[in-house]
Amino acid sequence: MLIVIALASGAAMAQEPNYNLIDGGWWNFNPDGSSSEDGWFLGGGFEVKSKKARFHLGADIGQLGSSTTWEVGGGWHGLLGKRADLVANGSWVDLDVEDGFKVSIGVRWMLLRRLELNGFLNYANLDFSNTTSAEINGIWDFARRWGVGGGYLQGDDRARARAFVRFNFGKRE
Repeated sequence: MLIVIALASGAAMAQEPNYNLIDGGWWNFNPDGSSSEDGWFLGGGFEVKSKKARFHLGADIGQLGSSTTWEVGGGWHGLLGKRADLVANGSWVDLDVEDGFKVSIGVRWMLLRRLELNGFLNYANLDFSNTTSAEINGIWDFARRWGVGGGYLQGDDRARARAFVRFNFGKRE
């Protein structure tokens, strides 16, 4: 009973997802039929609001073994109320040996005041491959500006796991 009360009160105080952030951490990439590689990543983004629409821009860079990866793009978010957003993203992806574009659609949801869950369906059209994937992430904001998170992506022929630390900046509503 106490857990249900705590979850309900946390949900009632939940704020909207934050798009003004910097995060970085460890990731593991495991293509089917190959050995996995560990690496690091650093990324960030910010929100651009107007009276009629809400947009966000972002970029990240990472290292896997001897390969450098980067992605830059943006998108739109909103429509589901104060605690959740429908999110549509488009980005340019460079993976050293191939590049192309990626589109994603998903939901970011502040389940509790400091706990965000999000999930996305992704499609990437690269020089030598086209892939689809499903991704899920969780972020716990343990302080006003700081959080920790993790996520998992499973695609046609690849999997990715990540763990990270996040710094939130800008005004939190």
